[in-house]
Amino acid sequence: MSASNTSEEASGPVQGGGDSVDWMRLRSPQRDQDRVLQSPTHVWLRRIPSAIHPKHLCRYYPRIANRLAMAWGDKTEVEEIFEDLLQDRRGQRKGFSERVRVEIERLQRFHQRKLHVNYPPLMVVRRRLPPGLDGNG
Repeated sequence: MSASNTSEEASGPVQGGGDSVDWMRLRSPQRDQDRVLQSPTHVWLRRIPSAIHPKHLCRYYPRIANRLAMAWGDKTEVEEIFEDLLQDRRGQRKGFSERVRVEIERLQRFHQRKLHVNYPPLMVVRRRLPPGLDGNG
């Protein structure tokens, strides 16, 4: 969760009537900027192939698209976002429509492939030894 979470969110789930958790109270309040795609999100969309543009996600869940766009360069954070979106840890979650779910899964696969293609393998760094210590003389 982000640093902007309320103290109520940080303290854990709020128990409603019985043993159920009131997840709606835990969700960060929606702000005006969560209702529209932000400029960095438009830039992000221009950088990914148009074939995988998450059109329905952007239209119906701009807050999530903005969150993905802002985190896109951070492998760990993006993986956590995908896991949060695709795994139901709350129980009895309504879930996304089929179209949105497919778009999210497509983005996840693209992100995983992108990491393998664009990130260079670890390079072996060879230290140069001073003359006389390198065994050549």
